Amino acid sequence: MKSYDFGLLLITPASPSRLLDRWQGNDNTADIKEKIIGENTLRDIYIFVLALEASKAVVRIRTPKDLGTGFMIAPDLLMTNNHVINSSVIAEKSQYSFNYQLDTDGKECPTQTIGAMPGGAFYTNEELDFTVVTLLDVPDFGKPLIFKSKLMCRDNRVAIIQHPGGHVKKISMQNNFIAYADNKVLQYTTSTEPGSSGAPVFDDDFQVVGIHHSGGMLQEPNTERRYLRNGGTSAVALLNDLKTKAPDIYNRLTK
Repeated sequence: MKSYDFGLLLITPASPSRLLDRWQGNDNTADIKEKIIGENTLRDIYIFVLALEASKAVVRIRTPKDLGTGFMIAPDLLMTNNHVINSSVIAEKSQYSFNYQLDTDGKECPTQTIGAMPGGAFYTNEELDFTVVTLLDVPDFGKPLIFKSKLMCRDNRVAIIQHPGGHVKKISMQNNFIAYADNKVLQYTTSTEPGSSGAPVFDDDFQVVGIHHSGGMLQEPNTERRYLRNGGTSAVALLNDLKTKAPDIYNRLTK
């Protein structure tokens, strides 16, 4: 059985220390007024606008036996993990909640919960751990998320918008980096919890570069080494698979 979504709650370091508490410049510390210490965490404000817009397409999923996260990839198409929804039967028995989050007063927003369309388009791939479901009576959520078929690199920033533990929507976007990437696998230090499965993995432009599916002591591909990381499937692999095996769905995506 796979180990899903343990987050980064264990004490084993997920990656080498970034030495945030050590000054490495040449200036005399007595002369230092304002400096970048460790990682440069300064971000343009528009990043938060992109995050808020993207968050509207992220959905909480309740199946008969589990909780998960999904995201809209077309006006009526949702993507999540195969291990969250592995059949059209489960899809039609599940609930999909939009806008399940807190407002600026810390109160729950009005939530709209809908179902899957009976007999609607459905596609799943167990190996890549993703599923596409057609939803019925979808509320206005803004724009579907955009995929970026881009090979990510070590130390690229990523963010994940998710429903950890099946609770209200949250974002993890600070000190989050790619630890390993190829055309199929993404491993990263972004925090998640059970219930985050199926959440979109974003780059700095808040375009989808992967789908989150698991966490724990993950083996790095082509090595015998294991690290405490979270992992997902690359958008490169998702798009290639849909283009080949589900072209009707692929042609509806915003890329």
